[in-house]
Order: sequence, then C-alpha cells, then structure tokens
Amino acid sequence: MTHFSDLTLATTTHNNAQTSAAMLESFETNLGTVDKIVIIDDGSSRPCSLPPVSSAVRLIRNEQPHGFCHASDVALWAVRTRYALLVDADVLFEPGDFAGGYAEFQKDKWAWVNFRQTNFQGQPQAGYEQPLMPPWIFAAGNQALKFWEKFQGRPVARPGARIAEVEAAHSSCTLVSMEAFRAVEGFDRWYWQCQSDMDLSLRLRQAGYRVGVDLGYGVKHEGAGGKSGGAARVLDLYRSRVHLYENFYPASRLYLRPLLFVRHLFELAWFAAVALWKNEPRLQTRIEMVKGVLKGYR
Repeated sequence: MTHFSDLTLATTTHNNAQTSAAMLESFETNLGTVDKIVIIDDGSSRPCSLPPVSSAVRLIRNEQPHGFCHASDVALWAVRTRYALLVDADVLFEPGDFAGGYAEFQKDKWAWVNFRQTNFQGQPQAGYEQPLMPPWIFAAGNQALKFWEKFQGRPVARPGARIAEVEAAHSSCTLVSMEAFRAVEGFDRWYWQCQSDMDLSLRLRQAGYRVGVDLGYGVKHEGAGGKSGGAARVLDLYRSRVHLYENFYPASRLYLRPLLFVRHLFELAWFAAVALWKNEPRLQTRIEMVKGVLKGYR
C-alpha cells in the first residue's frame, strides 16, 4: 500500500464512531496510510475511542456539538501537513488510483478538490455544486431550477488531466491545500452545515486558487445526493443560501426575501388546498418556510 506523505486525513464524528472507524479502515485497506489523522469528536454522547489505524491519530473533543462547519474548521486548523483530506464519516474508500489524483492536485494552485461519489444504493452523484444560480432562479423554485440546470454542462477535465475545474466542490471527501485554506481564513463559522463548502469554494476562487472534482477516482458515500434531514435541514439550506446570495450578489438584498415570501405563500396555499383531500406532510414545512423568511429562517 502507498504512504501519502505530507497528507493528513481530517474527519468529524458525532455519535457515529463505528462509521468513522469503518471509513478510516477502508482508506488503510484499499489505499494506504497518511502522515497524520485528526478526528474531531463533536460533542458525542460518549467520548469517541481511537480507531485501530497505523497512522498517528490526534483526537480533539468538543464538549458540546457545534455542527459540521465548526467541527470541520477545527479539524483543518489542527492540520500540520501541507495538504489535508477532509472526509465525512459515512464515506467508504474504494480501491483505485487515488495516488494519481493526489499527485495532480499538488500542482497548478488546486486548493479544494472533491471526488466522484456513488451512494450505497449504487446511484452516481456529483461531487460538485452546479454554478451558483441567479438569485431569482432560486426564488422561483424547483421547476425554474430544473429548467436552468438543463443548460449547465458537466465538468470536463483538460486533455491529459483528470481534475476538472468547477465553481464549487462539496466537502464530503475533499483534498485541501492548507496554504489556500489559511489564506482565506478557513470556513465561515456562521454556517452550520448547508452551503459552507459553496461559500469556501467561492472565496478560494476569488483569492486566485482553483476548485475542482477528480474524475479519475470515486468513493462510496451514504449521504451522496443529499438527505433532507427534515424541516430543520430545509430551513438551514434556505437560511444559508440567502446569506450566500446577499454576500456574493449584493443587489439581491433588495428583492430576494420578498420574492421568497411570495413564493412560500403560494406554495402554502397550494399545499393547504391539497391537504383537504390528501394528507400532505409538506404543509407544515411550508408554514415553517413562511415564518422562516420573516425571521431569517432561524
């Protein structure tokens, strides 16, 4: 197996130590070893025990859970090697040419590169975000988004390369240049989970670094494709997206929230009508959305 020098594997865990251990074991079994491993135990009910891996492990515990963004930021700031691999606990590494992508990543100012992903049901999922849609597309809803996405091409690597440049890459299994990460001062801890990787990707690109997806290697990821996580996750997505737009599209501060409020009112009326003859669980979510846009989705 290969030893990946100058690389730290960084991960977070919250009441899923066994899943984290399986992820670490899959890396060592199928790919090799790294210089260091950093694990953030983000307020688990019981302290996380160290996994049986050969690489040196540093375990840092948050006594209270702070969420993915804060925990990942802590993990990466603890890295002392030039590069890091930030990995979700529910990732499993497959045999394959990880080494080739890692070698290419270290060239040409790559700062943030994710990998192709397949969920545990075998469905392929993107390791990247679509380009940041115009704010009015987001406000218009899913149908406008699906129409807009038809005109967006899939990432293509340059001839002879395997990393394709994208506007934003997910944080689920991501190679990180620590020089670039420190240059932009890491994650914005305002975010809890949703859109934190989008925000970081955009700031890295503004600073002159490159963001991409490695098309030559893939991992299994239980959460690939996104899981709703209930109304709280949906509200956090809207809260984070509005914050993101208002930072990167300052003019949207004049119209985005009013447009979303009108949209949520129409959706609420529709789902209320449907609920008269059909049990419609989304009705309560739309009530929360109307309340959310007035309160900043908090």
